[in-house]
Amino acid sequence: MAKVSIALILLSMACAKAPAPVVAPIAFDHVWIVVSPGAPERVMLERAGIHVAPTVSRHDGQGTASVMAEFQNAFLELMWPDETVSIAPGSEKGAEKFRNRMLWRTTGWSPIGLVFHYTGSSPSPVPLPAWKISLPWMAPGSSMEMLTPRDDTSSPSLSIHPRPLPVPPNANEQEIRVRDGNTDALIHPLGLKRVTAVRLIEPAAYKPIDAVTWLHDHQIINVDNGSEWTVELTFDGASRGLMKDFRPDLPLLIRY
Repeated sequence: MAKVSIALILLSMACAKAPAPVVAPIAFDHVWIVVSPGAPERVMLERAGIHVAPTVSRHDGQGTASVMAEFQNAFLELMWPDETVSIAPGSEKGAEKFRNRMLWRTTGWSPIGLVFHYTGSSPSPVPLPAWKISLPWMAPGSSMEMLTPRDDTSSPSLSIHPRPLPVPPNANEQEIRVRDGNTDALIHPLGLKRVTAVRLIEPAAYKPIDAVTWLHDHQIINVDNGSEWTVELTFDGASRGLMKDFRPDLPLLIRY
């Protein structure tokens, strides 16, 4: 009986000392890749069984346009600089960044943007240097937080969207039904449903900024070295053990 009591005491002590799991203040929201004007790269996604919506979104003030493939908890956005979309005064440098990202094979800029959203009803601030940007397409008074330094010319774009914008992880299907009257946007012949992991593959010569390291250390994204910039999206826990590689035309890998 004494031995049992001692065991229970030791177990209680171990449980008491176990640190509480750390909940990251942000989570993955969506990814964008800068592509050629008009996104001809969408064809290879559609041939692979990924539905890309026909609607073109125009980002007024930013000078870009995009098309999207939507999933239950995220979306993949193909974005390009569009000369017919306005650039807000003071946003000229931002527009130039998108042009440099589009030419990533020669400029060395990353063509990838990873967007995050705050978690919880009372989000904690991210312990990283950040600067804010507000554009006409955002809700009045809102702004996004940029984690990539303003003058950085090689890192991916890392940002946290204002609270009204993120993909609602448990209600995206309903929002799309209200918006479109159906959920056709979520039906992919390949059977993809939810993004369950994100991996950023960076060139071996790249020295990660603090934000990339922090995101990796907090298990928000995975980070590995490779031959060129690539983003890897895992769907549904890679339950089928399959993979599609869209390189070199599109710096994208998917596992499903």
